[in-house]
Amino acid sequence: MNPLTQHLNNLPSELVNALQTEFQKLHQQYFLGKWEPAQLDGGRFAEAVLRIVQHKDTGVYTAINTQLNRKSIVGNVAKNTTLPDSLRLQIPTLAELLMDFRNNRNSGHLGTIDVNEMDSTFVLNGANWIVAEFIRLETQMSPDDAQAEIKKIIERKVPIVEEIGGRLKCLDSKLGAKEKVMVFCYQKYPSELSLDNLANWVEYSNKGVFRKELASLNKDGRLDFRNDMARLTKKGLLWVEKNISFELEV
Repeated sequence: MNPLTQHLNNLPSELVNALQTEFQKLHQQYFLGKWEPAQLDGGRFAEAVLRIVQHKDTGVYTAINTQLNRKSIVGNVAKNTTLPDSLRLQIPTLAELLMDFRNNRNSGHLGTIDVNEMDSTFVLNGANWIVAEFIRLETQMSPDDAQAEIKKIIERKVPIVEEIGGRLKCLDSKLGAKEKVMVFCYQKYPSELSLDNLANWVEYSNKGVFRKELASLNKDGRLDFRNDMARLTKKGLLWVEKNISFELEV
């Protein structure tokens, strides 16, 4: 069960799935430096947000693939004083702003202002805040714990990787040690992975030699490896997506 489904289980599953899908896509596009697609995903994410707000306000929501009356949703929920202030005021306002970034800054259609990293960073951080606030409101979790859950949500799920008792196992026996390291780091991005865990998961017995393998990935820019901690770079993400087949073969 994904974290959002687990924490937002009182909300319609269709909306939770849409929220998570667009949230993950937003993070991936941002990580790749694709500012315009990131803002488009941010706009679709905001549409899911407003439908959730509408459902919390009225018990029903505008069907997906049907035009939203965003002004009506935002105006109506603001009057519902039985709801938490962040759900009435901050979340709808921020969702509208994310949609405006898509529509008015050369993302959704021709415009006069070019999309850039600063805009996309705002969209990403706004989306992070909204998801954390949804989790906090639905579970009464602390803000720090809600932020920790976000890291789980944006993990990439790779079919050739299975998690067993907290450790990762690569199900493609044809991959070498370096390739398995890249796949594990891809699955767990943006988290760092320790040398010890990677050596255990790759089943590499000589840690001294294994450290040199990771150092070589660091040297060519696919991995950031320092203090025995490894994290995928943008180049590494692109390399995995271009060179590794995620299809599980039996």
